[in-house]
Amino acid sequence: MPRSEALPAAPGHAVLEPYLRLLWNIAPPIHAPAPGADADTAPFLTEQGLHLPSPPTGLEGADACAWQRAAAAHAAAHLVFSRRLFARVGVAPVTQALVDVLEDARVEALARRALPGLRALWTRWHTASPADGQGFAALLARLARALADPGYDDPHPWVRKGRALFFLDAAGDVVSPAQGLALRRMASALGHDLGQMRMAFDPRTHRIVPSYRDDNRWLWLAPEQEQAARPPGLSPSPQDEAAPDAALVPPERVYPEWDARIGRLRASWCEVRERLPSPAPARAAAAQPAGLQASLLAALRRLARAPSRRAGLRSLDGEGIDLDAAIEAAAARRHRLPFDPRVHRRPITTPERGAAFLLIDTSASSEASLPLALAAAEALAQALGDAGWCVMVQGFESQGRRAVTLWRVLDAGERWNDHARGRLHALRAAHSTRLGAALRHATGLLAAWPASRRVLWLLGDADAHDIDIHEPGYLAADARHAVQAARRQGIGMRALVCADDDGSAAARIFGPGGWARVRSLQELPQVLGGPG
Repeated sequence: MPRSEALPAAPGHAVLEPYLRLLWNIAPPIHAPAPGADADTAPFLTEQGLHLPSPPTGLEGADACAWQRAAAAHAAAHLVFSRRLFARVGVAPVTQALVDVLEDARVEALARRALPGLRALWTRWHTASPADGQGFAALLARLARALADPGYDDPHPWVRKGRALFFLDAAGDVVSPAQGLALRRMASALGHDLGQMRMAFDPRTHRIVPSYRDDNRWLWLAPEQEQAARPPGLSPSPQDEAAPDAALVPPERVYPEWDARIGRLRASWCEVRERLPSPAPARAAAAQPAGLQASLLAALRRLARAPSRRAGLRSLDGEGIDLDAAIEAAAARRHRLPFDPRVHRRPITTPERGAAFLLIDTSASSEASLPLALAAAEALAQALGDAGWCVMVQGFESQGRRAVTLWRVLDAGERWNDHARGRLHALRAAHSTRLGAALRHATGLLAAWPASRRVLWLLGDADAHDIDIHEPGYLAADARHAVQAARRQGIGMRALVCADDDGSAAARIFGPGGWARVRSLQELPQVLGGPG
């Protein structure tokens, strides 16, 4: 890690993206402040990347550039090491402020362990000391320094307690397992002590220090995200407000993710949760073009029709020779042994048992095409059920690899009815598209169902993206890996692109023959029988 004195004399965003690429092999877009923005605005992360304001007043040249590098490196550490989002419901503002300090210290400690030179880049900005006093803001800044600088020994008992909780050793080299609920409990304990000290705290004027650290808005779920994360039918209660950890919902399934940069699967990388859509009134069947269901049923029968299988009964005569039986008979006859003369087989057609999974992209980018996708899903679900197939229908969205949500519309074994229609049309476009995790989850459910033919149809543009990934092509490679793995299990995989685009994203993931564009419901029967 070069020292600040060796940095260029003038700060600039152009050098920061390659700098982060060298650190972590990620390159989040870095945005300059908007015209007229407040000069005191803190750095912040969004789905669009890192928003980096101008350096604080008084910093120029190499110092200004060092501040920008410290801010960019800290934000990138969040993207690499902050694996869980926090819910605000039931969490006091004081506890939220402490969670920010502890999580900032945690990601920096993990980053320093991988790249020790980062310590000097960050600690130069920690200047808090006992001379700053014992108010809330001063103690928070002193705690931040005690967690970042092993050479700083703060005399305040509360700061020392925070350091003792955070590290497992006196030297400050081993971070305690402060993630998720453990970090929340640590923040609650420290917040309780501040309450006993009658510390005044105003969240409206609170600012995270040092100034290079982002404002952590990215770590906290928005109110609508918190509601979506709750189990269906559960609303906040007084008990929830009293329990600081009640808002964190544990993961239900964990899946790997393919990292093409290193050529291997990252184990237990994505957390997938199933949820029911918000309650919606039961709906009658939507109007469909005349003859659509008949055409869909005919297409599904063609898809399910398998070649005749040679059944187990041998026969003295028949339409064909059973090669194994003929060889056995010839060998036995040559050795003058008894043999079975039934060397023919009669063909018996065994009907196919089909299972289908309709996976609907409900990310924000699908908003314009979602109405057609929902109508297509409704028509397909009805026709599949009428044709005797097992049908599963789910929508999906994501907010980072630890928050992939699949919305259960129709479970295996259920019949398509007005209640299922209500759940389908309660789906709304929001958030991002971590396609690989959704495909692996759907594949696992589909593979578990007893059937001789299994097909997964993705209704969406297959344009994978997520808030914690800024690497072009990374998520597309992961989704392609998931598709190939499913096909090796004998599952047909196909994308039905309801958006009016060139289908390049679907072609990259599903292959040239693995997708079809659907501009209207009338086109559905023609595209069902394509290769998977």
